[in-house]
Amino acid sequence: MDCSDSASKKAKSATGSSVIRRRPRVLLAACGSVAAVKFGHVCRCFAEWAEVRAVVTKSSLRFISAQTFPTDIHVFWDDNEWNTWKRIGDRVVHIELNRWAEIMVIAPLSANTLGKIAGGLCDNLLTCIVRAWDYRKPLFVAPSMNSVMWKNPFTERHCIAIDELGISLIPPVTHRAANGDIEHGAMAEPSTIYSTNKVQLLKSVVMGDPNPASNIRRCVVRRMPRVLLGACGCNDAVKFGVLYQHFSKWAKVDVVFTRSSIPFINATEIPHLVANGDRTSAHQYLEWADVMVIAPLSANTLAKIARGLSDNILTEIVRRWNPNKPIYVAPSVDVITWNNPSTEQHRKICVDQLGINIIEPSKMGEMAEPSEISYTVKISNDEIWDYVYC
Repeated sequence: MDCSDSASKKAKSATGSSVIRRRPRVLLAACGSVAAVKFGHVCRCFAEWAEVRAVVTKSSLRFISAQTFPTDIHVFWDDNEWNTWKRIGDRVVHIELNRWAEIMVIAPLSANTLGKIAGGLCDNLLTCIVRAWDYRKPLFVAPSMNSVMWKNPFTERHCIAIDELGISLIPPVTHRAANGDIEHGAMAEPSTIYSTNKVQLLKSVVMGDPNPASNIRRCVVRRMPRVLLGACGCNDAVKFGVLYQHFSKWAKVDVVFTRSSIPFINATEIPHLVANGDRTSAHQYLEWADVMVIAPLSANTLAKIARGLSDNILTEIVRRWNPNKPIYVAPSVDVITWNNPSTEQHRKICVDQLGINIIEPSKMGEMAEPSEISYTVKISNDEIWDYVYC
């Protein structure tokens, strides 16, 4: 199958084949997941434009057939780590592969190996390579696991841990399994995995960059943005579930709400509430979130925020919020309260002194529509979550 694209073909024709100094060096790896059946296809796609070596775990061999690998790809497994080492001074395979590779891609990444990497474990060749990786060079992972594992709190912790290391996450996708169930943790398609960085890496090699992988850090998929949604006690809190669904289409979402909002919220519209409690303190929410959105915001909570009060977890988060991260509020008040001088004073403090962005209500004081709120936040922060490695 031809995995080449028009952009790379144009680059070749424009520069001429004689200008290309060498092909980039890519280390591919596979873990024990059913998506490992696609690993041969992943290898073939990368081999069309890069020099490729592959690493496989013992459990991945249950799904991988040797016949699917291109004949010119050298495949390493655990036995190679010790077969080539006899005495002190002999080469160590995981160190040699580390030095050779300009970029590493683990596709698929199993839940087990994700946990090992997050915890710094190194009990096989693959995890030894990651444990010794130079994070000035890109390392991508494409997770593959069932929905239950992907949504488990452990998985979220592990993803945060590898993100802090500098590992770039290529998010899994949703698909219908053979039994008819909808699965949310399927590995991204091979075309998505290799096209993420192909053109930029090729361009660096064509231009003679001594470290072509260094330029790829400006264009890789890292992770989904993390949005903390908050709700206050007012009638428009009935829309909170719909708001959650809109944000969930493009972001990782967690929720926090005041006690007075509970009578208005339909818990069945917010699946995450079933597992809510993984972050039980304001500090944990503050560390996790990229942006906060309070919708609806009641007149009472608006006044508390403006005056620096923090008598519940929502107002405590706002009181301690990092001013370098955006925060949005979508007020929901009656017209008389909205036009009251106190409200105007509170709005002015929030905007001018606290840097809070207000998404204006309708003329009748109703909260803006959930779709409008989601769109406003997403579009206003493209520089933060345009899926780039910062």
